[in-house]
Amino acid sequence: MLKWGFVYFLLAVASGVLGVTDTNMPTAVLAQMFFFGNMVLFVVFTLLGALSPQHMELPPGESGQVD
Repeated sequence: MLKWGFVYFLLAVASGVLGVTDTNMPTAVLAQMFFFGNMVLFVVFTLLGALSPQHMELPPGESGQVD
């Protein structure tokens, strides 16, 4: 999940740069919509990745049980 959050963050940055520097108004509006949409997806996937249970792997030979 965190990987997808990072991907959406990069997409948001790229579309934000295009929305700020582009002089064509319809293209700038579209880039700004992509920016805000990708920022929302970035936040959602980052929170999902941070809140999901992590699987811990034990070293070989350990069962994880207390004697």
